[in-house]
Order: sequence, then structure tokens, then C-alpha cells
Amino acid sequence: MTDETPSLQPGPIFYDVFIGYLRMMGVNLTEWCAPHGVRATNAKLAATGGWNGPKARALRQKMIDEVGVDTFARLYAERMRREVA
Repeated sequence: MTDETPSLQPGPIFYDVFIGYLRMMGVNLTEWCAPHGVRATNAKLAATGGWNGPKARALRQKMIDEVGVDTFARLYAERMRREVA
């Protein structure tokens, strides 16, 4: 997928979904970032929306692709429902 999924907005929930996936895989953010050539602080800023340029959007798409578009969307939607409840 080349375009960022519109319903997945950067912010704390996006970040939590991605970090949760990494933890499940036994990897931390720094370990995930190293082979992708990005610093963990930039990845966190991209995920939370503090950095929102073209490179940040591309990095968020890599995060979504890493988890899987459908899986990320499902986990994000579940977390949003819990947030509203």
C-alpha cells in the first residue's frame, strides 16, 4: 500500500498500537528503527503527529505495513472504541 490509510490518524493511539505490536514481537522501537535508518525519537514524533511532513507520512506507512494494514486498522478501531467507552 502506498498511500497512508486515511482513518488511521497519528496520535497516542496510533503510537500505542504500533508499540504494542513491537512488544508482542519482542522488539523495542530503537531496534525497529535501526534497519529503517530512522531515530526512535523521530519515529515517535511521526507516530504521534508531532512530525507530519512527507518523510513522517512515509514512516507511518512503513509502521502500518509492518503490522499489516488490516490488523493495524482493526487494533486501532478497537482502541478507539475503548477510548470512547
